[in-house]
Amino acid sequence: MRNREKLTLVFLCAVAYFVIDAPVQLTGILPSYAGIKNFLPSTLGLFFGAYGVAGCVIGCVLSSVMMGAELPGVMREAVCVIVAGMGMFHGWHFLVRSGRISFKTWPDYRRYSGLLAVICATVGAVYSLEGLKAGISAGLAYFLTGLFIGIPVNILFSSLLYIEPVMPRGKFPVNDADFCLLPDAESLEGANEILEMSAMKRGVKMKRVLEIQSCIEELALRIQKARPDARISVSVTFGDAISARLHYGGEKYNPFRIDPDEDEIDIMSLAIIKHRAIRASFRYSGGENLVHAVV
Repeated sequence: MRNREKLTLVFLCAVAYFVIDAPVQLTGILPSYAGIKNFLPSTLGLFFGAYGVAGCVIGCVLSSVMMGAELPGVMREAVCVIVAGMGMFHGWHFLVRSGRISFKTWPDYRRYSGLLAVICATVGAVYSLEGLKAGISAGLAYFLTGLFIGIPVNILFSSLLYIEPVMPRGKFPVNDADFCLLPDAESLEGANEILEMSAMKRGVKMKRVLEIQSCIEELALRIQKARPDARISVSVTFGDAISARLHYGGEKYNPFRIDPDEDEIDIMSLAIIKHRAIRASFRYSGGENLVHAVV
């Protein structure tokens, strides 16, 4: 991740925390430690690690300053944000060796709920310095928002949006299938066999496998038609959704863009991709074309 992307991530997390927290605090109905903002540290920390936590701390300080909060209260909230965010981040990756964030099975929910309970107990202990009632209220606020708001947001991040999470230092995500596509039929046949074997190990239904195979095939045909010598590296991950990342070097070529001189067959292939994929994106960086399709 480049420095610009890190700063952008911190900025967006800070804005999210501030926008959710400030209007609630302006009403004065709830104490500073309560509100729907309490799900943000554990959720953004889980997916974005220190960058998500840093953004939440900045958002917390900004909203507290705007409300004229005293320094001890601001420090307590900042400490709890750090505890919730980094605790969830390191706790999850300690328990899940693959580094994946998924909310597909009951063990995933039990793991998240258990970590959330430990975090909320710690938060409650910090706020108990203001009194027992404040400690209990703060702990419950973090726990309930983490369950009823955090879990749906986590599912959205890990499935429909399929956000690539920040990993702890020295740890890298593990893909289910990695292969290379060359401009020949044998290459594609071999890739399909790898996908089917990997899907079988993960218990993925064949219908879902055919969907991702179709997307990869259509993307490869478009890329290789425009760049006949392209060597396409493909990484596929089976999770709540199926993610396929295609990398190829050379000049910039966006396979999702329709050229004026394209025939109906080429346009139809692009329509198939758009029909299959939940979302798709393209990025060109450092002489490398990066395509991401989520089915």
